[in-house]
Amino acid sequence: MGAENSALGSCVLKEPPFTLPSGLAVYPAVLQDGKLASVFVYKRENEDKVNKAAKHLKTLRHPCLLRFLSCTVEADGIHLVTERVQPLEVALETLSPAEVCAGIYDILLALIFLHDRGHLTHNNVCLSSVFVSEDGHWTLGGMETVCRVPQATAEFLRSIQSVRDPAGIPPEEKCPEFTALPESHGHARDAYAFGTLVESTLTFLRGQVSVDVLSGLQQTLHSALLNPLPKCRPALSTLLSHDFFRNDFLEVVNFLKSLTLKSEEEKTEFFKFLLDRVSCLSEELIASRLVPLLLNQLVFAEPVAVKSFLPHLLGPKKDGARGADPRLLSPALFQERVVPVLLQLFQVHEEHVRMVLLAHLEAYVRHFTQEQLRTVVLPQVLLGLRDTSDAIVAVTLHSLAVLVSLLGPEVVVGGQRTKIFKRTAPSFARTTDLAPEGDQLSQPVQFPMNGISDGNNTSGHSDNLPSSSKPSEEWPDWSEPEEPEHKAGNTQAWSPEPQDAASSPLADLTVVEVWGDSETNPGAGITASTSVTSGEHKATPTSRPLTEEPKPVQSSRPQKISPALSVGDPDPTRPPKVSSQERRLKSPTELGLGEEFTIQVKRKPAPEPELDWFADMIPDIKPPAAVLVLPELRTDSRDGVSPLMPFSSKFAAAEVTEAESEGWGDEGELSWADSGW
Repeated sequence: MGAENSALGSCVLKEPPFTLPSGLAVYPAVLQDGKLASVFVYKRENEDKVNKAAKHLKTLRHPCLLRFLSCTVEADGIHLVTERVQPLEVALETLSPAEVCAGIYDILLALIFLHDRGHLTHNNVCLSSVFVSEDGHWTLGGMETVCRVPQATAEFLRSIQSVRDPAGIPPEEKCPEFTALPESHGHARDAYAFGTLVESTLTFLRGQVSVDVLSGLQQTLHSALLNPLPKCRPALSTLLSHDFFRNDFLEVVNFLKSLTLKSEEEKTEFFKFLLDRVSCLSEELIASRLVPLLLNQLVFAEPVAVKSFLPHLLGPKKDGARGADPRLLSPALFQERVVPVLLQLFQVHEEHVRMVLLAHLEAYVRHFTQEQLRTVVLPQVLLGLRDTSDAIVAVTLHSLAVLVSLLGPEVVVGGQRTKIFKRTAPSFARTTDLAPEGDQLSQPVQFPMNGISDGNNTSGHSDNLPSSSKPSEEWPDWSEPEEPEHKAGNTQAWSPEPQDAASSPLADLTVVEVWGDSETNPGAGITASTSVTSGEHKATPTSRPLTEEPKPVQSSRPQKISPALSVGDPDPTRPPKVSSQERRLKSPTELGLGEEFTIQVKRKPAPEPELDWFADMIPDIKPPAAVLVLPELRTDSRDGVSPLMPFSSKFAAAEVTEAESEGWGDEGELSWADSGW
């Protein structure tokens, strides 16, 4: 009690007080720790009554009884400090019918507790002894008149007559022969006073409660509780099953108060249909009476409540939002009633509570003030980063992302930030469509990023490109070989389709390009020779007429150059000239916009093997069965040997070399006579 007295030392009383009919003044007060309280100020000559009331309040603990905090003697009188309450006479006109019904039920439970558990009688049940707490439930006070049933003699009742309400005094006490009630009927006095209290509140219920229920209650009051004979007044516990106390609000409140006593099946059934039962109640009633009972650790531990009901409560209504996720409270009531409860729940370090709060943070976080977010919510959310639970860490990171938009990254992340990720995307990388409708160029063109073009996109818009950007020639279909055509100035070529290279049986054939000197030998062309890697694959090369000036064949990959025989080249032993375009040529359609300015990392090309100029002098010995039939080299015959006569491949290189060797270069390139050797 010393701790309570020290806490009361800095209690601040607020004006004006409320004076009860008995002359007792009730002050609203604030304790040292900021909690709200009420102070009952008694006169010093009533010290015995105050001590008696304080004794009963300290020993009798019930939710519907006034909660005792402290009692001290001050200069202006004796201060009895209790929880913050409001006299029923002041608050009765502001209560809804459902709250009045629930309040009457609270007083009924308090009296049953005194009679059955304490074997006590209150002796002064009236409006002045009933108070309304901060959470809306009614509490029974005026404990200075409480005594045991045998002690309620006529003499004791006369000593407290100054504080008793005359309307609650039963008729038997007005008889001069009255002494005391037998212990078996000790509840009769309080039953009569309770009937008088209920009858005085019925005026606030007319028009709001069913007529049948209200008339049944009035009949019960007059025939039972207000019966002039004390022996005919039943125990108050018989009223608990009356239809007047059967309504959704009262049943929800009673179930939540006794949640720990319910079975799993009962709790599942209750929370499954709780939204339907609560939706018919007023928002003020839900906010004032049900929010404290629903937002707590016990309800958060129920999976059915978390899934079926709490999403509708953890968030205010949205303007014009109607759908599968209706909300129960308006934004104003939510901020007034729910936000203070949520701030208290953030102080609770229980895993299931934190998971529910953070899972719905985005729905209600905007109703906190900036100060509340910085001082309460953010520090508590940051604690989850150091927890060993992976689920807590994951939902905490998601919640921090929500808080960044409200508090800013400087507050949430902290420290100095630097620019790490830069914007490098060019402005022309966006899709534009500036062509008029109906134009062939009206389709949006997507420019390549950093010069890297997309092959699919490039091919898709190749029709819109200028004619100069199209390939000069199209590759013929080599799927079926054509019959050779023997014409003058023909160019022999044999190459598979690029896309069929993997599946074609000619995939092992190598294309070799030899360039002739167009100046000295106008009839020179492009000769493509093939090297057969397997004796089983044989094919006839295809000849196509050369109708225009020879041009280098453009290829996306470098070609391997090897010496080969050419029909129009008078000097086959001279090394062929390899141009720079032959090594790496790229079609204009393969170039993206700005690709010529892109720095590309290239691998160091492997050095090409030196050309063996004497390779033709090494005989190529093959099995006799493999006979290579060379195409016609010349149209004339020499030494009576027909050019069409087949011969062995091991003599082919020697004969061609002896017939075609004419020196190392063309005329004018190198003169041995002028060298002076």
